[in-house]
Amino acid sequence: MRSLVAVAEHRSFTKAAAVLHVTQSSLSHSIAKLEAEIGLRLFHRTRYGVTLTSDGETLLEPGRRILQDFDLFDESVSGIRGTTLGRLRLVYSQTISVPTEDIISDFTRRYPGIRLQIWAPRDDADVFDLVETGVCDVGLARIDEAPAGVDIEAIAAETLVLLLPQSCDSEPDRTDLPWEDLSDVPLIVPPAGSASRRRLDRFSAQIGITVNAVLENENRWMSIKLVRSGVAAFLASQASEIIVPGVVQKRLVPTETSEVGIVTRPGLPTLATSAFAEVARDWGSGRNR
Repeated sequence: MRSLVAVAEHRSFTKAAAVLHVTQSSLSHSIAKLEAEIGLRLFHRTRYGVTLTSDGETLLEPGRRILQDFDLFDESVSGIRGTTLGRLRLVYSQTISVPTEDIISDFTRRYPGIRLQIWAPRDDADVFDLVETGVCDVGLARIDEAPAGVDIEAIAAETLVLLLPQSCDSEPDRTDLPWEDLSDVPLIVPPAGSASRRRLDRFSAQIGITVNAVLENENRWMSIKLVRSGVAAFLASQASEIIVPGVVQKRLVPTETSEVGIVTRPGLPTLATSAFAEVARDWGSGRNR
C-alpha cells in the first residue's frame, strides 16, 4: 500500500523508490504483486512517467487512510514505550514570512525520532490541497482563504511593510508611510492570480489606489535581494522583523494584516502532527524565538 501511494504521489518509480529507500526493481515487483493480488491495473506506464488508472484513482484515497491508521498505530506504540517516533509530511507556502526553517529546526531538535518529508509550493491554495487530499499531514499557510475541508489554527499575524533600497529613501527619519503614497513608488509585486497578489489587489482597491507594478516575481527572498540591488521597492509580508543590509523598512498605514496558521485534516491527528503543531504554537507565542 505504501508503494502504491508513493508512486502515485511522485509519478515516478525512480523517485518513489528513493523516498522508500528500496531499489526500483523491488518497488516495481511490489506494485506488480499488488496488482496481481487484487486483479486490477493501477498505473499507466509511459515514457513520460507514471499515472494512475481510474481503478488506481479510486483506491488511492482509501490507501492513504490505511497508511495514516498504520502510522497512528505505530506512533501509539512508541508513545506507550515512552518514545516519539514516526513520519511527518510537512507542507508550507514559500510566500509566508513565518521563519519555517526555525520551526523545523526546533522540531527536529525536540523530536529526533520523527522523519520529516517537506513540500514547499508557492501558493497557500496548494498547501490546503495537499493537506486536504492527505498527501501531507500538516501545513503552514495564510489561512484567511482556507477551504471548509481543512482545520486551521492561527499562530501569527502578518502585516504588509514596504521595503525600499536604502539609496532611494529620501526621508530616512520617516518610519510610517500612507498607502496613498505608493502610487508613485516602482514596486515588485507577486504574480497575477496568486493569493498574495489577490490580497494586494483587494486592499489597494479598498483604499482606492493603483500600485505602480514594474516587475512580477513569485520568490519572496529574490524580491528582497532585488530591493537590496536597487531594482525597485517591495511590499513584503512580515510576521517577524526583516533585517537586510541596504534595505529600509516602512510601516504602511492603515495596517493590513492576515493570519498565518497550522493546517490539518479533520479528525484524530497523529502524534507527529500534534508534536509539530505544539512546536509551531510555541514559536507563535514567542516561547522558542
